[in-house]
Amino acid sequence: MKATKRTHDFKALELKINEQSTSPHIIYFKEHIVREHTNDKPSGRTLFIINVPPYADENGLKNAFSEAGKVNSVIFSLKPSSNTQSNRFITEKCKQSFKVCYLVFKKVSELNKALELKKLQPMHSNGHEINVGMKKWIQEYNNSVETPKVLKERIEVFMKEHDKKVDLEQKQEKELEKEDDEGWITVTKRGKMQSFARTEKVENKILAKEESNKKRKELKNFYTFQIRESKMKHIVALRQKFEQDKQKIVQIKQSRRFKPF
Repeated sequence: MKATKRTHDFKALELKINEQSTSPHIIYFKEHIVREHTNDKPSGRTLFIINVPPYADENGLKNAFSEAGKVNSVIFSLKPSSNTQSNRFITEKCKQSFKVCYLVFKKVSELNKALELKKLQPMHSNGHEINVGMKKWIQEYNNSVETPKVLKERIEVFMKEHDKKVDLEQKQEKELEKEDDEGWITVTKRGKMQSFARTEKVENKILAKEESNKKRKELKNFYTFQIRESKMKHIVALRQKFEQDKQKIVQIKQSRRFKPF
């Protein structure tokens, strides 16, 4: 009964590699409905698909839902998530396992058509072919190697976007720090106090202060065994001091002794 409730809103269709496939794979999909939508997964145009096989790629899924309309983007993920990694320079590679997929259509009407489909098109269509075996491994390796020119362009684009974001945040904080009509100033997270460098000297000073505070909080001579141990330590210390004083007196007497010859 629980499994039926979980898959009640999903629609199931066969996903084939080509028309001659004798063992098609079943995928489940529905409209992506969450409380907060992101820019890469807009509301009303995103199709949520689960049980996507490892060999399915972006162009293959576009071909499968080509009868519904034009697909703007295909986002793969190992598990359902509302977070996006589009602003990250180093993107995490999706593992070769069953995954979920977000299909973003160009129009809302195209999403409605996709939900009403009775049959999916094969992934081998429109001149696209899914490689398997040795061809697939060679293709994945070749795609993973980036030329220095392409890598440099990616870094420059990423740094430009990062600099714009930092400048925008600084401008917004400066605007907040200005006085309003009533004379109030908004306190930002940066504040006006400059942070200090955590050198080894500063670190040792902080640790020593914490250790002194810890010792101050400890209860001394609270238990009977603590009182007994403190008395024994005090007696031992007095005996050691007595022996040291005796040796000093002997040395002083020897140094003052008259020795004419």
